[in-house]
Formats: sequence, C-alpha cells, structure tokens
Amino acid sequence: MDVRLIVSASSDVILSFLIKNRDVSEIKVEKKTERRIVGSIFKGKVKRLAKSLDGAFVDIGLGREAYLPLKNYSGEEDRCSVPEVGEELVVQVKREPIEEKGAKITCRVTIPGKYLVYLPGSKGVFVSSKIGDEGKKKFFLELFKDKLNEEGVIVRTSATKASKEDLIGELEKLRKKWEKIKEKASKVKTGIVYEEVPLFMQTIRDWWQDIEEIVVDDRDIWIQLLAFLEEDFPELVEKVRYVKNISVFFKRYNLDRILTKLFAKYVWLKNGGYIVIEETEAMTVIDVNSGSGSGESLEENALKTNLEAAEEIARQIKLRDIGGIVIIDFIDMKDKKSRETLIKKMKELFADEGSNVHIYGITQLGLLEMTRKKETPSVTKLLSLSCPYCKGRGYIKSPELVLYEIEKELDYFKGRYLELKVNPLLKERVEKLLEKKNMKGWVSLKEECDVPLDYYEMMLSG
Repeated sequence: MDVRLIVSASSDVILSFLIKNRDVSEIKVEKKTERRIVGSIFKGKVKRLAKSLDGAFVDIGLGREAYLPLKNYSGEEDRCSVPEVGEELVVQVKREPIEEKGAKITCRVTIPGKYLVYLPGSKGVFVSSKIGDEGKKKFFLELFKDKLNEEGVIVRTSATKASKEDLIGELEKLRKKWEKIKEKASKVKTGIVYEEVPLFMQTIRDWWQDIEEIVVDDRDIWIQLLAFLEEDFPELVEKVRYVKNISVFFKRYNLDRILTKLFAKYVWLKNGGYIVIEETEAMTVIDVNSGSGSGESLEENALKTNLEAAEEIARQIKLRDIGGIVIIDFIDMKDKKSRETLIKKMKELFADEGSNVHIYGITQLGLLEMTRKKETPSVTKLLSLSCPYCKGRGYIKSPELVLYEIEKELDYFKGRYLELKVNPLLKERVEKLLEKKNMKGWVSLKEECDVPLDYYEMMLSG
C-alpha cells in the first residue's frame, strides 16, 4: 500500500492528511500551541464520588473535574480499585473536555510503542486481532509469558516483522518510560506528568511500516518531527521532505476540495442518490436517499444503493473523525438476507479500526446502530462554525481555517504587493498575522461588509 502523510501548519493550526493509494483517508486537526490532552497522563486527586453515575470526579489540573467511570472496576485484577475521596491517582485521558463536559479518564494507562503497547496496570499478553497467523500468536504468548511481572502488553501488527531482540528491547524501553512517569508523578500534586505526542506523530506511529513519504511545510514542526523519528523510527528520516510551498501537494491530492466538502451536509453518490449527515451533541444521524434505480426490483435497488452509501458513509465518518453514537437510516429493505449483507458490509468497512467501532445491527424501525470511539470533536466541528444565514442547518469555515488559508496564500505571493479584503470581524486577527510575518508594508488590508465571516479575497496590486 502506498501511504503518504502531508503535514501543513499555520501560526495557529496543524492539518495532517493521511493518503492511501492517492486517496485521502484521514484528516487530523490540532491547535499548534495547545497542550495535547487525549492520551496524556496526569496526577489527580479524587474530589467526590458519584454513586448515581457509578463514577468519581477527579481534579487533574485542567480547571474542570474529570470523570472516572467506576463500573466493573472492583474485583478485576487489571483495573483500579474503587478510590476514596482525597486519594491520589495516576490516570490517562481517554476523551478531552467537550463543551460543558469534563475530560473522561481511566486508571488503565497504556503506553504505545513501535511494536507493543505497554499496560503497566494490567496483566497478560494480548495479540492484535489483525494478526491471523496462529503460529505467530503462540510465539508472542510464549515470548512474553515469562518476561512480564504485574504488567501486560498488547502486541501490535507491526511486531510480526520484528526480531525477538527488538521486542524485548522495546518492552524494557517502555518500562523505563513508565518508571520516569511515576517518578515525576511523585513530585507533583496535580497536573500533567506525560504529554502525548501530536496527532500527526501518532499517525506515523500507527502507519510507519507503510509510509513512503512525509511532507512538511513548517520548519519548527520539521525539526520536531526529525527528532521524534531519529529516536523511534530512524528508518523514516530519509523519507521526510521539508517544502516551503505546500500548494503543489494540495493540488495533487485535491486537498482544498476535500476540506471544503467536509462542511457539506449533503454528499452525492454515483448512482444519483445522496446521504445527509447531521451532527448533534448526543449523536450523529445519517440519512440515505435513493437515486436512479438499476436493479430488477425495489429490493435490489435498495440493496445496491445502501451498499454504495455504506462505502461513502464509512469514508465520511473516518475523514470527519465522527465519534460517539451514529444512527444510519438506510433505505428500507424487507429481505432478511439483504439486511445481513448490509451489516456484513459495514463491519468489513470498519474492520481496520478493530474494537474502536461496534456495529450493533438494524432495529425494528430499520435504523442501523453503531458506535465509534470518541476522543475529540469531529474535524467538521473543529474547523467550522454553524452558519448564521441558514439558522444552523449548515457550516461555514472557522476563523482559524480562514486564517490558515490566508497565511498559505500570503506565503505563496510573498515579495509581491497584495490587496486583501476580509470580513470586519477578522480584520484585527489578520493585522496581527501580517505584523508577525513582517508583511504589513506589502499588503493593503480592506474591510468588506455584508459578506460571510469566512469570506476573503486576495489580489495582486501594483
């Protein structure tokens, strides 16, 4: 598989695009200066128990108390015991704070590596479900059985190409990392003790065996990335390219068009049908609508459209990074075999995400229910605002994304006199950007009233 990673940053945001066989399969968005929360490890103190919620609220130094679920915790060897008020805990964030909700945390710390995921609070050897070779599974189980104490590991798919020495060496490396985390935790009252790497580095960690090229357009990130690769993935160092102008790669992979489509609620299918994607606070609802029929019966038409829609739905869920509860209203099918075919198709489409996705089947109302692990808001939510002109039925680009696009165009036309028109609400932020880039003398900035917030127009002048 031909896998490439494009990392493009502005002063505020970092966008990373994972490209498989020339198709964009994942988009990650993160603020450049914000601390990474999900996956990071914190020292916390239990503030109160909430028996009605079967959980506890823990101060981990983020301002809002984090929620620690307690169901199934007592009585299991590889989980925390029920804590007491005032008790100090080392925890890991599984979902960042969203709107009014605090972070969701766990005592089951996981430390991912190149071949293994280290489980300091669990016992046992767990082998990735993607490893189908029974001989390999037995080898891993035997290898680690005598090497582990009160700890566990998950053997990643990449371990199949690693030597015995590589695997044991990484186990020792991850153990030492955990000891350093515990040592730091012993010296602080509450707060972060280990910060997870940026999202684009996590992507590399997951796909390093297949990556052919990494393109970066930000010098600071390039330096940071090289240090990360030299430490953990030295074989990728020569595959990194630093470019000053990312526009060639945006055109090659249609990244501008793909970004714009992320804000569309309507996505058209090849047969003329379409899907409608509605994200709410509680869940995401997707509606499938039929197009021109090509089958011999209504049932056959419905199945064909549903199978095509399933592929696009899976693609959009992954592209937009939609998590939580997802309800899909496929076209109604009476035949039990047709429904089973559709469910099987959906499971195949999400097979690469393993336990992060659960397909529960089709209800009596004909709605397919599924859940996908939710760690952060979707890409659409991160890069957009509710449209003020259609009363929230659509989206417009967020100021951060507009400023990203403006900054990239300014870099492209650097050294030439420009005229830039923006919405008045963006003027102050654009002025700060021009000052930071020492371009105030090159750009004539004008306000354009009665235009959307995400409007801007840049022209050559003089």
